[in-house]
Amino acid sequence: MNSRFILCLVLLFCGLLVAQEVPSADPLNAATAAASSALGVNDVRLPGVGIAEGISEITGVAVSPLLGVSVIGAWTWWKTNAQLRDKLPWYCQPLVWGIGLGLIGLCLMKDILGAMVPAIAKKPLDWIELFEDKASALVASTAFVPLVAIAMSQVDRIQREASSGVAMLPLASIADSAVHTPWITVPVAVAAFLVVWLSSHAINVLIAFSPFGLVDTGLKLAKLAILTVVVGSAAIHPWVGAAVALVLIVIGVLMAGWSLRLMIFGMLMGRDLILDTRADKTEAQSGAKAFLARRTAGVPVRTRGVVVLDELGHPRFEWRTWFLGPKRSLPLEESSLVMCKGIVNPSIAQRLEANSRPRSLLVLRPRYRGIEEALAAHLGCREVIDNALVRGFRAAKQWFAGAFSGEMVVMTSSRS
Repeated sequence: MNSRFILCLVLLFCGLLVAQEVPSADPLNAATAAASSALGVNDVRLPGVGIAEGISEITGVAVSPLLGVSVIGAWTWWKTNAQLRDKLPWYCQPLVWGIGLGLIGLCLMKDILGAMVPAIAKKPLDWIELFEDKASALVASTAFVPLVAIAMSQVDRIQREASSGVAMLPLASIADSAVHTPWITVPVAVAAFLVVWLSSHAINVLIAFSPFGLVDTGLKLAKLAILTVVVGSAAIHPWVGAAVALVLIVIGVLMAGWSLRLMIFGMLMGRDLILDTRADKTEAQSGAKAFLARRTAGVPVRTRGVVVLDELGHPRFEWRTWFLGPKRSLPLEESSLVMCKGIVNPSIAQRLEANSRPRSLLVLRPRYRGIEEALAAHLGCREVIDNALVRGFRAAKQWFAGAFSGEMVVMTSSRS
């Protein structure tokens, strides 16, 4: 985790330096106004409009990074004079936004054609789309958002200087300088982008691991509705768009912990599924990697940790607070543990009474498929069963097999 954190900081710093080198770039309509002002063309706009537009744009791109960056790049390229297009930033070049829109088209085709097949059949493509969304967010947060932050702050400063020659009070001057300082605006913009993206990405994770096509469709429509509200409100008025964007940012901050845990859950589970990673018995005995399936003893759901045996041979769930803090542990009552086999991944449940229904406790990673019996024996689980989804599939298979064999018997008897 430390190496990934340092890498993100380095990428953010590089994005900031790139943004400072191209202050006249045109990632916003506001940046176009700044370029016009620099050329001596007057554009009457109220101070603060550039910042309002930038907030809306950053929020919209955070909801869908690949779609947002591609559409903004294509729109800016089309609205820019042909003689000035070679001066546009990287995402406004036809090769970049053309590839982006092409990938969006493939995803749309996947969703349209996927409606004709069972939901489980297109899940590998949904898992791949999870990593595409992460890669797009990484590029947008380091090479796009800094440009937008620089552009909106510079445009607002230019508009203020052009519209007013009155000296500002010292305190107001300090606040104004802070708002238009790249070392403040860029980190704030990136933080706002990330909290909104985490909440949006949570929808992608839910889609990828939902076994029901109807639920997938509803989640995709919900994400499209959010993006439509952001774009539509910004089209009505910049301040309306900024207000809607700020509401989404606040919601993202409140959901940040839940969304971060879900993002890590989707990343690790998806990686095991795409690469078809399998663990051996030795690895499982040294510690089974798992996530909490429900809130337990105050520990949040989907907390990432390891199931190990303590000094006395009793199972417990260990994790670190915020991934870097001290180790904490949660004891598990082995007499009530049940190992559940699954289609995608195994899990550990609790059966508190002999005839009661098992209640899910831990979600194991897909890498432990095939060694459930050995892992159950190591952790002291009292039984190994199929989970509800597997039992449903097997019941459906037996029903179809019985119906088919019965039909053959009828046909045979009629011929005789």
